Amino acid sequence: MSRRLKKRTAAAAAAAAASVSLAGCQFTGFGSLPLPFTRGTGSGTYTVTAQVASTQHLPPNSEVMVNDVAVGTVTKIKFDDWHSDLTLSLPDRVRLPANATASIGQKSILGALFVELSPPVNARPAGTLAAGDTIPLSRTSSYPSTEDVLAALSTVLNGGGLGQLSTITRELNATLSGHTAQIRELLSNVQILADTLKQQRGTIVAAVSNLNDLSASMRKQDATLASALDQIPGGLKVLVNDEGKLNSALVAVSNLSTVADQVINSSSANLITNLKNLQPIAAKLADAGPHLAGAINVLATYPFPVKSVLAGQWGDYGNLYLTLDLTLPDLEKLWLDGSPLQGLANSGSNDKPAGNPLTSPLKLPNLKLPNGSKSTPSSGSSGSSGSGSGSGSGSGSGGLGGIVKGLTGGGS
Repeated sequence: MSRRLKKRTAAAAAAAAASVSLAGCQFTGFGSLPLPFTRGTGSGTYTVTAQVASTQHLPPNSEVMVNDVAVGTVTKIKFDDWHSDLTLSLPDRVRLPANATASIGQKSILGALFVELSPPVNARPAGTLAAGDTIPLSRTSSYPSTEDVLAALSTVLNGGGLGQLSTITRELNATLSGHTAQIRELLSNVQILADTLKQQRGTIVAAVSNLNDLSASMRKQDATLASALDQIPGGLKVLVNDEGKLNSALVAVSNLSTVADQVINSSSANLITNLKNLQPIAAKLADAGPHLAGAINVLATYPFPVKSVLAGQWGDYGNLYLTLDLTLPDLEKLWLDGSPLQGLANSGSNDKPAGNPLTSPLKLPNLKLPNGSKSTPSSGSSGSSGSGSGSGSGSGSGGLGGIVKGLTGGGS
């Protein structure tokens, strides 16, 4: 009996010791114990840590997958500062970028959970994930679990408005019944609107960009806008106080518009007539436009053309070539045309003088003198001397001096 009691006491002590040791190691079940022959454990491996907000009941010894291939194992799960740290063991041949992401997923609806490692989606891979690195919370996520899917489905089926779907369908049928043509036209217009908006996409983007610039400018002017808004009540008060004056001004403007309308209506016919009369003048001015432009160039050097002035001026001296036309017909045309003395040069002989008019004898016409007598033109020889008696009767040997005295009434 004593030997059996000793055996029982030893067994109880061993069980107690085992319980104490297990409690000291925080034993959470046989699933937390490392399993032999798991992927990514043993020699030739390295470990990294992934921080996740929720483990989704992920147990230890879960698989770590890369591109849907199991390459490692979750060796440890630790709670730290309201998130969980997953220790992932990977073989040395698995190379991932330093900015890799981690996600907790499920193989099927009732399948096992796993950790998926992958390169970043919205950034370029950089560096290499090494032993001891940590994947932060910002680069970890979890796929929806079966519980989440069922909860969402329950919400849709029970309180998501499916009961009103039949009512909505029935009302739509009643609305569209008999309006097929209008609905088709509406859809066509919507298609046209969509195409137009697509064509104007660049303009719309530019308008939105300009609106953004305007908003930025207005944001910089916040103080000015606030000051202006603060001063608006004072301006409104002034307008209220001057309401009577403003009304009077508006009435005066209305009366002015009435009078102006009457004036325009009464003078429109004359105005149109004046404009029609000005039309030929404007047309002539338009026709003379090219010539006016050329004539303006001559104003500075009148009566000499610009080209002649430029050609005659060389350095500090100028050349002048002058031609004088002193023939009586040309002088009469220039100075006596339209006057009572017109035709004076042609009253005598119509024969043109021979030779140079400046050196040939001057032939004077027969003029009616004031006392009724006529002057007798002198011969070429006497006329060239320019002498005469100069009597009041106009008789004499002839010559320009005698004629002048006869015209002035001079006597002997």
